[in-house]
Amino acid sequence: MLFKKKDKKLKGKKKARFVKICPRCHSINVRVSNSGGSAGVIFGAPTIYKCMNCGYSNYAFPEIDINEAEEENDKT
Repeated sequence: MLFKKKDKKLKGKKKARFVKICPRCHSINVRVSNSGGSAGVIFGAPTIYKCMNCGYSNYAFPEIDINEAEEENDKT
């Protein structure tokens, strides 16, 4: 009976999930670039992200809630 209790506060709300967004084209089609190779992983090099739409790559990409991204895409 202890595990069946549900939190009423979360009812009807979506859990926040964050995704990377490209600062140049505002796409959420961002992937980890493999340009560092295994040496980058071994020596602790920072992760490089790359936008698959415009080709922009950098270490830092901002993150937004995926629910906000979907709402923004619905507007356009």
